[in-house]
This record gives sequence, structure tokens and C-alpha cells, in this order.
Amino acid sequence: MDSQSNTGQKAARAAAAAANIARGASYGGIYGAAAEAVKSFFPEIVKAAVILLFVIILAPLLIFTALPNIVFGYDSASAPDIVDFTASAYELDAIYQNINSKNQSLIDRLIDSILPNFWTDGAADYDDYTVENALGNVNQYWLVAIGSVRYKQDLYTMDEPAVEALLYDKLDYSASITDRILNISVWDLTPEAYMDRLGFSQEEKDWAALLYSTLAEDQNVTLGDSDGDGYYNTDYGDIVFSNAETPVVYYNQTDSRWGNKMYGKSGTIGAAGCGPTALAIVVASLTDHQVTPYDVAQWSVENGYRCEGNGSYHSLMPNGGEHYGLTVTGIGNDSKKLVEALQEGKLVIAIMAKGHFTSGGHFIVLRGVTEDGNILVADPASVKRSNQEWALGIITNEASRKAGSGGPFWVFSA
Repeated sequence: MDSQSNTGQKAARAAAAAANIARGASYGGIYGAAAEAVKSFFPEIVKAAVILLFVIILAPLLIFTALPNIVFGYDSASAPDIVDFTASAYELDAIYQNINSKNQSLIDRLIDSILPNFWTDGAADYDDYTVENALGNVNQYWLVAIGSVRYKQDLYTMDEPAVEALLYDKLDYSASITDRILNISVWDLTPEAYMDRLGFSQEEKDWAALLYSTLAEDQNVTLGDSDGDGYYNTDYGDIVFSNAETPVVYYNQTDSRWGNKMYGKSGTIGAAGCGPTALAIVVASLTDHQVTPYDVAQWSVENGYRCEGNGSYHSLMPNGGEHYGLTVTGIGNDSKKLVEALQEGKLVIAIMAKGHFTSGGHFIVLRGVTEDGNILVADPASVKRSNQEWALGIITNEASRKAGSGGPFWVFSA
């Protein structure tokens, strides 16, 4: 066999093995990717597997569709398995982005299964019923992590019915009758209780926890992320930054007026409210809405954008901005569009990863660009950082690589 044929067969085997690993790696499925690599027993794929696992931790899901081209030197986009996988990944991402819209229909389905338990001899034991909804224990990242383990990291099994099953199976309830009124309370299990219900082994629980920590960016602000002195005890008063094209109303998430108020169930606005605070800054600066971080935090919780135990879902930015009457455009990590937007007087919200602004994940507002090309910011956790100029490279390099919903940069205009 000549070298050209041998190379072609080698590339074909590599493509098949890479596709298997890609399937196994669905949504950060490190365990699944490793298992597929082992099952493939293909020496040439070891290098790709190592790179792949590294990329899964540090980059968005779909980036590894380019790996075969990087590692083996051919166009991965033409490989049917990879193309099919990419399309399936996009479809699954869209499903997860819209899970909040499914909650009510699944609660209705649960109620329909409960009501027959309170009938006797063909007649209802109640005249009416009430439903109290208390969801929020399992956030989107936990669903992705638990679903990835539950369905063995098989992307093609994790379709819309599978995600709906995830949402339904996490529900629990209590019901009792008082004065012929059936009172039903519905809630979702904690991640630990949910995994127990699913019969996860300790190893599976550990993998789910690892996937969760890989997917989620901890937006909880620490003392070190703030200005330090006066943390939670300072009323920042009325601050307006006017040294850029658009004057910006500044809010600090730890402000004593709202910093100690709860943002959902598991943290305060001061600790976890950088998302609603950044959005409040933009809305107050670009519209006539005199909103505060507390107002936006309440709206975020009521509409499902609070990521309990973490911060806010990235979808808060485009959807929240539109709710307040703004035009919002996700520009990914396009630095050219970012600078152009700021030069035009538009405001930009960025989700930052570990670096100068945060030890975890953190939303900030980009409010202008200087003649020297430096970026001006409004950091919800720090007046000090808000009064500094920042090199464009710091902003783009430290922006989150895990951003969804069009991020890590969202452009806002009136």
C-alpha cells in the first residue's frame, strides 16, 4: 500500500474516533470523552483526546469541531459525523437555553397526575385547588451536568424529550386538603437529592460535580473582588461617570441600600448580583427607567434568570435589555465591533473570567473608549476599578470563554 492510501485510511480512522470522542464529550462530558477514547483503541487519537479534554475545560463546546483539522491536517467540516455532531450540539444548546419556558407545562403535567389521587368513588374530595411553585434548587448548569452523566454523555440521546424528562424528574410535591381546598406545593430537589433519586453512584455524583464546576463561573463577589473598606456598609449615593460619549449612572452591588437584600434564595445582591447591577447601570443610563439593582434583581428572579448558587444566566443580558426597551446585540468576542460600539456612544456589558476584575466570573459595563484606545468601565463591585483605564487586550483576553447567549460582549442602545 502506498503512503498516500495509508494516510487516507489513517485520516478516516482518526475522523471516526474523533467523532466518537466528540459525542462522548457532549456539554463538558470529560468522562464520556475519555471512555470513547479508550474504546476506540486508536493510538493516533491519543494526542487529539488529550487536546480535546483540555479544550472542553477551557473553551466552548463547538470549538473542538476544528480539532481534526489542527491535529490531522484536513478539513473537519467535510466529515459527516462531525457535521452531524455540530448540528446536534447546536440543537441541544437551543433546548437548554429555553428550559425556563418548559417549567409551567411540566408543573401542569405533575398536577394532572396528582389530582386523581384525591378522588373517591368518581367524585373529587375537593372543591378547588391551589398550587404553590417554589423552583430554583437545580440551575441550568446542574441540569446540563446531571443530564450529561444520566445519559452517558451521548449527545444523540440528549434530545428535547430527554431534557424535559430531566426537568420533570427533579420535581417533588406535597398535597393536603383543608376545608375542601386541595393545597399543592411543588418544588425541585437539590442537586444531591436529585442525583440520589436517579440512583447515581458516588463516582457519577463526583463526575456531575466536576462538570458543574467546569461549566459554571462563580459570580459570587469576595472581599478581595471589591474595594474592601466599607464593603456592604456604604451608601454610594448618586454617582455619574461623564468622561465618555454617554454619561453613565453608576451602581455598586454592595451598596447598603440593596447589597444585603436577597437575590433569589442562595445569596444577596452584594454577593451574587453583578448581573442585575450591570443591567441596571445600562438601563438607568440609556432610558428613563429609574431602575435600581434591586428592581432588576427582582425581575431576574421572577423570570428565571437567577442561577442559584452562582449568579445570573448569561441570557439575562439580551432578554433583560429587551424587556426594558433596549436594542441588544451579542457580538461574541469581536473586538472591532466592541470598539466601534463604544465610539458610537453605545454601552456594552461583558462577562469576565478570572483576572483583573474577578477571581471567578463577573459582569461589568464597558462605557467608553479613550483617544488612546483604552477602555473605560463601570464595575459593579469596584469604584476604584471604574475610575481606571483598561487596555483593550486585558478586556478581550479576560472575557469569559464560556459565554452563551451571544456573549461575552452584549451591545446596548436605546
